[in-house]
Amino acid sequence: MFPLLAFGGGVVNAIGKLMSGASSSAIDKLQSQVYGTNAEVSKTNAEILGTQADTAELGIGFAWAKERTQEARIEDAGRQTLASQRSFFAGNNLSSSYGSPLLIQALTAGKVQTDVNLTRAGAAIEAANAQTTAANIRGQVAGQEANSLSNLVSSIGMRIKGDADMTAGILGAGTALLSGAAGLSKGGFSFPSFGFNPVAGLTGA
Repeated sequence: MFPLLAFGGGVVNAIGKLMSGASSSAIDKLQSQVYGTNAEVSKTNAEILGTQADTAELGIGFAWAKERTQEARIEDAGRQTLASQRSFFAGNNLSSSYGSPLLIQALTAGKVQTDVNLTRAGAAIEAANAQTTAANIRGQVAGQEANSLSNLVSSIGMRIKGDADMTAGILGAGTALLSGAAGLSKGGFSFPSFGFNPVAGLTGA
């Protein structure tokens, strides 16, 4: 009687181990899916940020292109102003090679060059800001890519752990059944004769 109870206890123990393994495996694989989802989200974020960085870098070229256009306009306007001044001086029999006419033209040329320099400085600042923005975004891209890789590794690890937990549950259940069967055999219990002895088959007796 007691050996039979021991075998029944082994069966219950085996079922418990199997269920525990299955439960742990399910939790691990669910966590693996969460890590996998996080990895995909981080990868998508990295791609979006990469596009933003590319756009920011376009601002560098745009800043200098705008500067060249503005500089050309300033210089053209300056040439027209100087030409108008020379025409005015000539029309009034004034020489532009000395005196007030020369000073006026020198001041005009200086103003043109100052405007050009300010335009170049503004473009340099704008380009530097665009480059800094792009660099900062590139840093975020690297962070998102690292996060994606970390989550991917964790996802694989949890999936492997889930398989290991399931295997451990199966092995534990098998061990519990074999232990119960061995105790049943040692207790003198014998199955009805069906042409084979299942306990002997399990225990190797």
